[in-house]
Amino acid sequence: MSKQLQLPLCTSCERPIIPNEECVKFYCPNCGDVLIWRCQSCREFGREYKCIGCGFEGI
Repeated sequence: MSKQLQLPLCTSCERPIIPNEECVKFYCPNCGDVLIWRCQSCREFGREYKCIGCGFEGI
């Protein structure tokens, strides 16, 4: 039986975040229920993210 590693996806660009990559993760500042992942590139370029739970949008 083989198991696959499920990588988190950047909330902004939906690219997989590989282990040891510089990124941030935090719970939605509005609802506090959804974990937001942001890759370094999206943070540097100020790309928006949107919470899938409450629809909150941030940069």
